[in-house]
Amino acid sequence: MVASKSYLNDATRDFIANLGDTTLVKAGSSSKLLRIAEGESDIYLRLAPTCEWDTAAAKAVLERVGGNVTQVDGSPMRYGKADILNPPFCRQ
Repeated sequence: MVASKSYLNDATRDFIANLGDTTLVKAGSSSKLLRIAEGESDIYLRLAPTCEWDTAAAKAVLERVGGNVTQVDGSPMRYGKADILNPPFCRQ
């Protein structure tokens, strides 16, 4: 799993604690998604805010290799909306 060192909150810490072995990566959201596309990581949970431009390109790369990113409720990520903030999301 990759997670943000800079934006850890209690919900993310609880999720990580239940997983066991976890690597915290200090890098942008796109870099974390690209680690998944490369097969270097399996899970990326983000509960703190990101903007569309933080994730859109890496999400496209990840989808190209067969991965996906969804909102934590399982619904698809949406882009081009009036509010550029992403909802909490997970790649699992």
